[in-house]
Amino acid sequence: MASTDNASVWAYADVYVAPLGSTIPQGGRPFDESWEQVGLLDGEEGFTETLEAETEDLYAWGGILVASTHNNFKVTRKFLPFEDNKAVYDIMYPGHDVEFGEGGRFEGNINVPDLQAKFMIAFETRTGDVIKRTVSANYAQVAERGESTENATEIAKREITVAIYPTDPENDKATLFYTYKGPARPDDGDEDENEGGEGRPEVFGGR
Repeated sequence: MASTDNASVWAYADVYVAPLGSTIPQGGRPFDESWEQVGLLDGEEGFTETLEAETEDLYAWGGILVASTHNNFKVTRKFLPFEDNKAVYDIMYPGHDVEFGEGGRFEGNINVPDLQAKFMIAFETRTGDVIKRTVSANYAQVAERGESTENATEIAKREITVAIYPTDPENDKATLFYTYKGPARPDDGDEDENEGGEGRPEVFGGR
């Protein structure tokens, strides 16, 4: 039966990034200090998820369709941050030497980015005390650094598309995301939280 509980319009949203191996909070608990907020986002553009797969149709003589193969599945997510802050620069320019201070100040060198940098990423939307989360189970990489816009009539923003990489297959299943929708819960010290990316000591942004 149809239910309006399954359809949502979200008032607020955040993107979080963290080093590989960071804890994925379970059951609506808060993110710990290893997760950094990307900051203000373009709400009109929101989050765009794209699912891709290669398909090949196989025909017998006479043009008879016999079968189709489907492989090379890929998931990407696009978002547009408004802020220039450490989390955004860690994604855009991993390996940078920029120091960030108060009041929007920053100074340093932007180096050629490490294009193979890996990190964990989480997308959260919320209205009232209800939240929805999608967290990379393994890791993400920047797939495309889109246009950065600065002009006289809009807030400066940049476009970032990340590719989500699944975990190694277990029992014929490779996991892309941990997801949760429900009430936000305080950190009550429960021990049932999972460790994301266990055994992967690399540091976010390759630094």
